Amino acid sequence: MATFTITDLSERPQHTDAVAMRIWKAFWEPYGAPYDQVRNGLEPFLKAEKPIPFAMVAEIDGQVCGNALVIENDEETRPALTPWIAAVWVDEAARGQGIAAALLEEGMRRCALLGVPRVYLVARPGMRGFYVERGWMPLEEGVGKHGLTLYARDTKAG
Repeated sequence: MATFTITDLSERPQHTDAVAMRIWKAFWEPYGAPYDQVRNGLEPFLKAEKPIPFAMVAEIDGQVCGNALVIENDEETRPALTPWIAAVWVDEAARGQGIAAALLEEGMRRCALLGVPRVYLVARPGMRGFYVERGWMPLEEGVGKHGLTLYARDTKAG
């Protein structure tokens, strides 16, 4: 098992294109969104003008192997809920090493430090076991146009 590190994308801007490509391929390309839209959308993550949004990148030997974002909102049908962990992705070759769980935990840790009491995410129904095992509470099924499951988890901020 390889050792991985998690850092903020703003500290590793050279990985921005790799992260954008992963997010685009996994979550946006199937719906016809252009790559440039995803890549340009990462610019605020590099500037760190506000505490949220932020992007985390997982690396093995200096190479990107995963990512996750913390954003204001990831589901337009639930505008009052904020913030959200989104775009959690680990390359197939790096799966099974705890990288996705570590990305989630780092996002939760940073949100707790910001005083955020609760974080949300949406995921495909098939990911239910993964998220429930990590303390995420399913709140609602069939959310949004893609029929995702909505989860929440308290940060224990303070």
